[in-house]
Amino acid sequence: MRGAFVTIEGLDFSGKSTLVRHLKELLPEGTYFTREPGGTVAAERIRELVLDPEVEMDSLTEAYLYAAARADHVRRVILPRLEAGESVVCERYLDSSLAYQGAGRDLGVEEVRSLNAFAVRRAGPDRTFYLKLDAAERERRAGKRGEPDRLERAGRDFMARAEAAFDRLAGLEPERITVLDATLPPDDLAARIAACLGNHRKER
Repeated sequence: MRGAFVTIEGLDFSGKSTLVRHLKELLPEGTYFTREPGGTVAAERIRELVLDPEVEMDSLTEAYLYAAARADHVRRVILPRLEAGESVVCERYLDSSLAYQGAGRDLGVEEVRSLNAFAVRRAGPDRTFYLKLDAAERERRAGKRGEPDRLERAGRDFMARAEAAFDRLAGLEPERITVLDATLPPDDLAARIAACLGNHRKER
């Protein structure tokens, strides 16, 4: 039986990494945790490139690099583990590309979806948890962090377009995407997700 594929999504500073740390304490032993861009040696190298604030690149180049990282990640890590019956939790996945490159970079959500079709193949998420946080709180949290990466420097208009895209995706796929209030304590959010996934396993 194929394992469950779960993704954690949201804009920068919404608390995804902190939430994942709490989930590691609650989800069953053997659940595999990974991230995008990243998850393989090649994809981690691409991550360094696309997030480097000193590197300038065309928006389409950026989208192709994210898709390339995803292709390696899916084929070498995600699909093999799912097909072996292992559950996988991934911090960011295709929805981030649709929001950031499709809407944020104005490349078009469906265009970026098509670009990623071969990279994703059969590895579509079973459940996605979208951490929603308003712009003021994101900026407050950003002020406590160090030097922003290349995507974090994209500006308010970029983030507003990406947020609107995440909201549209959640509205179109409510059976897959659960919207969570990112101001709640991460242990509360993790407990809610663990409960949702427990119910999801019973339904499968």
